[in-house]
Amino acid sequence: MEKENSILTNITLQTFASEGDAALIDQRWEKEGPGFLKRLFAAGLVSYEKGQIWNKDSKLMRFVIFKYRSPEALNKCLPIWREVEKHIFQNATIKVTAYRGITSEYWAAS
Repeated sequence: MEKENSILTNITLQTFASEGDAALIDQRWEKEGPGFLKRLFAAGLVSYEKGQIWNKDSKLMRFVIFKYRSPEALNKCLPIWREVEKHIFQNATIKVTAYRGITSEYWAAS
């Protein structure tokens, strides 16, 4: 077991209204995401992970896990995330639910 020294973790659930909305966002993220991630990493984002939720009937649900160095790093990233929402999510119907917390325990295979 390792402690991650108060890494701030954000788990976001994304639910799309249609496959078209999901495809549109994927297309935009593929094009613009690397530029946003470069800025986010410089501001204190430690990692970004996106995945498909399998245990639901809908294929329109995803999870995204973000880890930040500190609460201050998250605050530096928030204006960039607002830009992401404005550019990437524009004209798409998506419900986003975010949960934030501090990592208290972390296990990794040796």
